[in-house]
Amino acid sequence: EVPGQMHLLFRAELDDKWHPVPHPGHLTDATWKNSWIDCGKEFETVVPNSMGQSGKTMTVRRRLLDESQGPRIEMTVNIHEGDKLLVGPCCTWLQKVSDEGPQPVAWLRRHGKPLKTAEERVQVLEKMHQMLAENIDEISAAHDKDRVFPARFNGVAMMIMHGIRGYQKLVEPWMVPEILVDDCPPPLRAGVEAEYSVVNEPKGVCINISPWNAPVQLSLMPVMAMLAAGNHAVIKPPELVPNVSALLRRLIQKYLDGYVWVEEGNRYAVERLIDEEADHLIFTGGGEIAKSVAARCALHLTPYTLELGGKSPVFFDKNLSEPMLDAGVREIMELKVFKTGQFCCAHDYALVHEDIYENFLAKFKAAVEGLGEKRHVCLLGARQYGALKDKWSVTKGKPFPWTESTSMNDERMSVPFAALLDVPLDDTFLQAEIFAPVLPVLKVAGIEEAIERVNQMPTGKPLIAYCYSEDSCVADMFIAATGSGNIAVNSGPQRMLANFSVCFGGIGCSGSGASFWGKEAMAEYTNRKHIIRPKQGQFAKSYFSGPPPAPS
Repeated sequence: EVPGQMHLLFRAELDDKWHPVPHPGHLTDATWKNSWIDCGKEFETVVPNSMGQSGKTMTVRRRLLDESQGPRIEMTVNIHEGDKLLVGPCCTWLQKVSDEGPQPVAWLRRHGKPLKTAEERVQVLEKMHQMLAENIDEISAAHDKDRVFPARFNGVAMMIMHGIRGYQKLVEPWMVPEILVDDCPPPLRAGVEAEYSVVNEPKGVCINISPWNAPVQLSLMPVMAMLAAGNHAVIKPPELVPNVSALLRRLIQKYLDGYVWVEEGNRYAVERLIDEEADHLIFTGGGEIAKSVAARCALHLTPYTLELGGKSPVFFDKNLSEPMLDAGVREIMELKVFKTGQFCCAHDYALVHEDIYENFLAKFKAAVEGLGEKRHVCLLGARQYGALKDKWSVTKGKPFPWTESTSMNDERMSVPFAALLDVPLDDTFLQAEIFAPVLPVLKVAGIEEAIERVNQMPTGKPLIAYCYSEDSCVADMFIAATGSGNIAVNSGPQRMLANFSVCFGGIGCSGSGASFWGKEAMAEYTNRKHIIRPKQGQFAKSYFSGPPPAPS
């Protein structure tokens, strides 16, 4: 018997290709194909070996009827064996009853698969590990289609899978209650002893709004900590990379259905997700959008983590050895060229000691010219490319190295990597995060002036600050006198990001909270629930009106 009203959640790829059926139940191991018959009005679903019956194919056509008949869908079902029609046509109609779309947070709260035991959490992390190991090439291909650089996903996949193994080791000890000392004053105990403990309780359903510059990496890394801590997760991938987002949704449905939900869409999808009042939200992106996200979270008192960026400085100290100076220049190339500069940890501007300024410029020029055509870096989006061109048109800095043949390419949306010299402090490139293959270079008299420049930046404290010095006293001064989320001395960001024991996060305008790695990330998505339990069946009384009576 079919009820008079029921609600269906239908998820499918309308691409005329075979995919695993994402819905639970008797169709779990089936495949299907969904195709438009009349784009926007009618589509067909084909399910071979329907209901486990070999050779029997079910087709379902759904057609949106004319508005004159009301907002309805006509659904027609047929079952064939070869060319022979066995059942059908069977028709029914679906009536629109609401304008509301899917509610992922509510759905996961009601139907999410259990993550209460250590075994369940370790198992779901293993499924994510399998998802990555089996789909590196497919993810790389999607990266390439969407202009995500570097397109090859091998290195990032290895880092994430290493992190998964770390979280799996943390799960069991994380779930053991932590015993606390009872330091209650003896008079208030009144002879009643008690045990105190802390239980790490998952917050519930968490949302991850991920960015376009590292869409798979930053969609999954926070979710790993969420799952390890026992939460379910909703990922809102960036609309700027549609191929990556669609692939991520398909993979999550295949490997992590019931644990993680991928919700595609634009800013309205973000607003709708926030209005579902999730238990925690993390946003990775720019500061201005972060303000809107935080304000909307505040309407519902939803706690949030912000992973932003800012202007991350790099200081080159005097007397750097030639190998150390070469390594520092090479590190800038890695982030500004091979990562396109569109990376929250990229060096935003350089502070170079006046004693090595000319040597630095010579090495920089040689390194840039040695790139050849690779110097021309393709940006991902038209909006980002247009914004950079606008900055170029008004900067007072001098591009270096530069020739008449060096120019931007509007068709490819490519930018020749260059430094900017003699940049005034009020220049547009020093007022906001650059997030592009451009590096302002400022000459400084020493560590004191470098510290002053860092602390006077209008963007506030950066996500990470770099200090390249072989003088430990100088490095100590830089660490003590500058404010930032993280500091790397004689190191690039990868060694910090690849260490599972290191937490990574910003401060102030560069973010708040910690999205990865390790225990601190798990704590971000955890309610640390403190518990008191009196011993020997006694009751621990309160004495707000005065001290308890002396024992008789």
